[in-house]
Amino acid sequence: MNQQTIPNVTLFSLLARNWGRPAPIRQLCFNGDDTALAICSADGAVALARLGDNEPPESRITIDNGQTTISPRQGNPSPLISTRIQEGDGLSAYRGDSFLVSTASGELLHLARSGEIESKVLSDRTPIDAFAHNPATDLTAVVVRRRLRLQSGEPPPSRDVELGDLAPRLVSISDDGALIALSGRDRLSVRRTADASKPLCEISLSSQPQSLKWSPDGRWLGIGQQTGGLCLLDVDGGESIAFSEFPGPIRSIDWSPTVNTVIASGAYRIAGWSMGTTLAKALATGRAGFVMVETVAAHPVKTLVAAGYANGRIAIAGIGSPDELTIRDSGGAVTALRWSASGRYLAAGDALGNAAIITFPNEIFK
Repeated sequence: MNQQTIPNVTLFSLLARNWGRPAPIRQLCFNGDDTALAICSADGAVALARLGDNEPPESRITIDNGQTTISPRQGNPSPLISTRIQEGDGLSAYRGDSFLVSTASGELLHLARSGEIESKVLSDRTPIDAFAHNPATDLTAVVVRRRLRLQSGEPPPSRDVELGDLAPRLVSISDDGALIALSGRDRLSVRRTADASKPLCEISLSSQPQSLKWSPDGRWLGIGQQTGGLCLLDVDGGESIAFSEFPGPIRSIDWSPTVNTVIASGAYRIAGWSMGTTLAKALATGRAGFVMVETVAAHPVKTLVAAGYANGRIAIAGIGSPDELTIRDSGGAVTALRWSASGRYLAAGDALGNAAIITFPNEIFK
C-alpha cells in the first residue's frame, strides 16, 4: 500500500507568504499607503514585495456546520521585485508610496514602489552613519561625519549642524517632527528640529545603544542598550529612569499607541511598562520561557504586541495578558518584525534569510 506524506500545516503556512533571500534579513519597512514592503538583507540587496495577494486568507475560509476552516494556498506567492541596490544599509518610508534607502557608499536613494530609483536625495561619497525620515513633516535627518543635515520640501532645502564630539549611530524623529534624538556610543542628545544647534537635554549612557523609539505623544524616549538595559528619558522633565535587569541586548523597542505602553526585547518574556505621569508597575505580557525575545512590534490599532524569538518562534500576545497566539514555532532567529499601518499585515524576517508577510483575516483577533 502506498502512503503519501501529509504536509505539516501550521498557522504560519496558512497565513504567510514567505520568500527566501541569500542573506539574513536586516530591516523591513512598509511604504506609506500599505501597498509594498521593502526588504533589506545583510548582503546589502534590497527587494520589494507587493502586499496585494491573489490568495488572501478570506478567500480560503469556509464555514461548515458552524465550524470555520482555512485551506492551504494552492500556488506560490508573487515573486519579489528586484532592485539595482546591492549595498543597502537602512530603510524608511518616504513620500506617497515610495521608500528611502541609504547605501554603504554614502548615497540616500528615493526608491519607487516599482523598484526603480527615482533620484538621489543625498550623495556625499561618505558612509551615512544614521538617517531617519518623518512623513508627517517631510523631514529627513542624515548624520555624516559628526554633522547633522536636516532637509525637507521639494526641492529639499537643507540645514547643516556641526555636532562636535557627538558621533551619533542612531537617529529618531518624534512623531510630530518637533524633536530629534541623536545617540552616540555613550551619550544621547535631544534637540529641537527648528534649532538643532544646541541640545534641549543630554544624558550619559551606560553602554552602547541598540535601539531608539519615541512615545506617540513625544514625551518619552526609549533607549535600548547593549548591556545597560532599558533607559527611559522624560524629555519634559529631563529625568531618566533605568531598568538594568535585562539578560540580553535590547535591539528592539516599541510603544503601543492604544495603551501608552513601552515594550522591549532582551528578556525571556515580553517586557513592558505602562506609562503615565509616573511609571506604573511592569505589565506581565505573554509567557515566560527559556528563549530570548529578539524583536517586538506593537500593533498600531489593537492592544496587542508581536514578538520574535531566538529560536524562530513568532507569537502575538495581548498587552498585560499571559495569553499568546503562536504564529510560527521554529526557524531562524527573528531579526525584524513590522506591522503595517492598518495592522492587517505583519512582516517578519529571520537570520536564515526568510522574509514573510503574514496576513490576518478580520476574524482572528475578535
